[in-house]
Amino acid sequence: MELLVTVAFAVLLLVTVIALAYLQINSASDQLALQEAQQSVNKLKNVADEVSAQGPPAKATIEITVPKGITNITIGSDTPPYIGREINFKVQTSASSQPSDVIKATLYDVAGDPQYLQSLLHPGAYQVSIEVVDDCLGTGNPCAVISPAP
Repeated sequence: MELLVTVAFAVLLLVTVIALAYLQINSASDQLALQEAQQSVNKLKNVADEVSAQGPPAKATIEITVPKGITNITIGSDTPPYIGREINFKVQTSASSQPSDVIKATLYDVAGDPQYLQSLLHPGAYQVSIEVVDDCLGTGNPCAVISPAP
């Protein structure tokens, strides 16, 4: 009987330790995803501002990392004509039922093709081209267009 109580206590202790470790790993994974999203958004914003300040036909190619948990990417605006001054990555974490927004405001207008941005929702590293054009998506205004690198 004493052995059964001792084994039961040991199992309870082991389950508690495993549960705490699991929660810590999930929390660390969420923090890593948010940090990677923040780095990618910062890189996109900084390079878009840099090439926009130079004016057309300035262009740059960068590599961004898209972490696990990205549910949406918006460059410019999510409504037509998709031009604006915001870069937004939505990150779904295990700690919240609502995605967290990682947003940076750009100094100049930016735009991204929504279909292309949907292809970036899979985790991985992507080569991205940022090019300043005179006529942004037919509006007649200049902007930095974010598209796949050739």
